[in-house]
Amino acid sequence: MHSTQQRRIVARVEQRMAMVDALEPQVAAARAAAAILRSRFVAELTTG
Repeated sequence: MHSTQQRRIVARVEQRMAMVDALEPQVAAARAAAAILRSRFVAELTTG
């Protein structure tokens, strides 16, 4: 494999990893929000 091609591949992988790193906090926040909503829903069903 040519070193130019290797550099392009590494650059693309690094770009994708940066995107994943940027999305992780949003995924964690969405999971936390879903857990809160699930808890409220269950509470409503069991106390309503």
